[in-house]
Amino acid sequence: MSVQALDAWLYGTLVARVERDRDERVRLRFTGEALARWGRGASVLSGLLPLSDRPPASAAASAWLRGLMPEGRARSHLASRAGVAPDDVVGFLAVYGRDTAGAVTLVPEGTAPDRPDTPARLLAEESIGALLDEAAESGTADQPTSITGLESKIVLTAVPGGLAQPTPRLPSTHILKLARPAGSRSADLTDTEEAALVLARACGLGDVEADHRDFAGRRALVVRRYDRVLAPDRVDRVHQEDTAQLLGLDTSDPDRKFQYGRRLPSLREIATRLDRLGVPLRDLLALTTFNLAIGNTDAHAKNLSVLHLADGSHRLAPAYDVSPHTHHAHADTRFAMDVDGERAMATLGAQHLVAEATAWGVPPRLARRTVHGTLDRLAAALDALDRAAHPGVGEAAWTTVDRRVARLLDDSRRIG
Repeated sequence: MSVQALDAWLYGTLVARVERDRDERVRLRFTGEALARWGRGASVLSGLLPLSDRPPASAAASAWLRGLMPEGRARSHLASRAGVAPDDVVGFLAVYGRDTAGAVTLVPEGTAPDRPDTPARLLAEESIGALLDEAAESGTADQPTSITGLESKIVLTAVPGGLAQPTPRLPSTHILKLARPAGSRSADLTDTEEAALVLARACGLGDVEADHRDFAGRRALVVRRYDRVLAPDRVDRVHQEDTAQLLGLDTSDPDRKFQYGRRLPSLREIATRLDRLGVPLRDLLALTTFNLAIGNTDAHAKNLSVLHLADGSHRLAPAYDVSPHTHHAHADTRFAMDVDGERAMATLGAQHLVAEATAWGVPPRLARRTVHGTLDRLAAALDALDRAAHPGVGEAAWTTVDRRVARLLDDSRRIG
C-alpha cells in the first residue's frame, strides 16, 4: 500500500502533516506544536507557506514540495528505484525526504525522524567512484536524499577519517559534482565554479568552500553544504528555501526557473518577498552584481535562496552554484533573470543594476554604493587570486571575467 501521509519535521518540531486526498491532491496542515513554537504567520518553513490555522492552497503546497525533489533524469531514476511515479510527491518524499535541501525532514506518518540507525560507514575511494559512475549515467546515485539540481552529483557526510553515506542522524554535509570529461564543451565547469566560490568569499558573499578531489580516477568537486553545521558528534541542519519555491513556481519543467522576459521569476518579485522577511535587499543586489560581473548565466531562481533560522529570523543564503559561462562559444547570451527589463549579457551595465534595485525600493545612493563596492571588491579579489592554484581555468575564462568586471566597474564610476 502506498504512503498516504507524511510528517514534516523542522528544528526538532513536527511542523506539518502532508496528505493526499481522494483526488490525489496534496494537502498540507500545520501542527499545533509549530504554531505554539513560532506563532501564526511565521515563515520558518517557507515564505510562501506561513504558519496558519488554515491549510495553504493545494497548488502552492504541491509546488513547494516539488521544489524539494530533484529535476530531470535524476528524479526519474530515483522514482523508478522507489517504485513510484516521478510526479508522486508524497510517494517520492516518503522514500527520499529524510535528507532534503534545507532542514525539513519528511517521513511516513508516525515515523521518528531520527530513528536509530547504524553507524556511519566510511567509504573507500572505489565506492565513492562507483557512486559517481552511477550519477554520470543517471544524474544521481541511489541514495536516501532528494537533493535538487540537474548536474550529476552525489551527497556524502564528512566523518573522522573521510566521507560516509548519509544516515538519518548524520545527514549529508557535502555535495560531490562529477567533473565533465576533458574535451567536452564545458569541461571547465567545476573548475570555474571552484574559482568563483573563492572570489565570492573574498567579496563577502558567503562562506561556501569547495575543492577538487580524485576518487579512484573520477574527478569531482567536493562542495561543503551551507545548510549544514558540523558538530563533534552530530550534524545540525539549517533550513533554506530557494526563490522558485518562495514564488510558488513548479519547476518540474526546468525552464521555468529562468525569467527570459516572462512575468516570473523576476528579481523584483523576489526582492518583494525577501523584503517582507526582513532580508536586506542590498544583499540581493550585491549577489546579482557579482553574478552579472563574472558572466554567470545560470543565476536562476533555484540558485538563489533564503535561510530560515530556528529563531524565526531570515537572511539571504550565501553564493552557491556560481560559475562564469560567457567565455564558452556555445554559452547563452541571456542573463537568467531580467535586470531593469534587459537580459542581454553584452549590454547589461551598472546603470541597469542600480535602476533595478531602485525599483525594489533601495535608495539610489545605497544602490550605487552597493554595486560599485561589490565590483571594486571583485576586481581586488581577481588581482589577489593565485590563478595558478586553478589550473583547470583557462586563459579565455580569466580574460573574459577580467574584461566584464573592468567594464562594469567603469560603468559604476560614471554613474557616481
